[in-house]
Amino acid sequence: MDTLELFYSRIPQEVRETSNIILYFVYYCQEKNYKVTPILIKHCYETLSIKPYSNISAYLNSKAKRKNPILLKNKNCFRMSRKLKEEIAIKLNEIVKLPVTNNLIPINIFDNTRQYIISTAEQMCKCYDYGLYDAALVMMRKLLETLIIECYERYGVENEIKKDGHYLFLSELIPAFLTSTHWTAGRNIANNIPKIKKWGDTSAHTRRFIAKKTDFNDFKSELRIVLEDIVLLIDYPNWNIESKGKK
Repeated sequence: MDTLELFYSRIPQEVRETSNIILYFVYYCQEKNYKVTPILIKHCYETLSIKPYSNISAYLNSKAKRKNPILLKNKNCFRMSRKLKEEIAIKLNEIVKLPVTNNLIPINIFDNTRQYIISTAEQMCKCYDYGLYDAALVMMRKLLETLIIECYERYGVENEIKKDGHYLFLSELIPAFLTSTHWTAGRNIANNIPKIKKWGDTSAHTRRFIAKKTDFNDFKSELRIVLEDIVLLIDYPNWNIESKGKK
């Protein structure tokens, strides 16, 4: 989140000259996870060297007492309604954070992994939820490739899948991964990983192919099995402990 000064510069000029700027201060403070009180809003004015609105408390209460309140009050603290928060986010050109669901795979598979793994998995799931099926398949392919490389790095043998200092392509990574003597990939992974790669490749490289939700029915269960099994092979909890011990 921006500093208050930078945030203020993004507020539309026509809003700055009205009492409605208070709602933007509420938005800012709420995004910072502060308890929003009239005193805190007054502090925003003072920090920016702006003359405070004459009765901030009355303004906030009036927005909370409407028939359809845009502020929600708990004791002397205020929070924005979801609708108002989304409206202000749009006016500020904020990126609205979409929730992550388990509609494609259980996202908790990636608990205690690495933040970039979680981020890739979340993007894949969000793309699926919002109908961006080709994007979901491409992110799925990236996630699979990343996890295979992570497995090699976990066991300290990443040089086995490098050529001229660069990691091999997925088509070469998969057979190397399945036949590695450093771990036992298992029948579930061996049987299902080709199907996942096929769909990822089709979406990424076939020009006229447009993915549909029904396509995922062909491999959805297998996707969960493969990703979960590779995560278990990597054993992130112990890897994280070992990594901390080396620092």
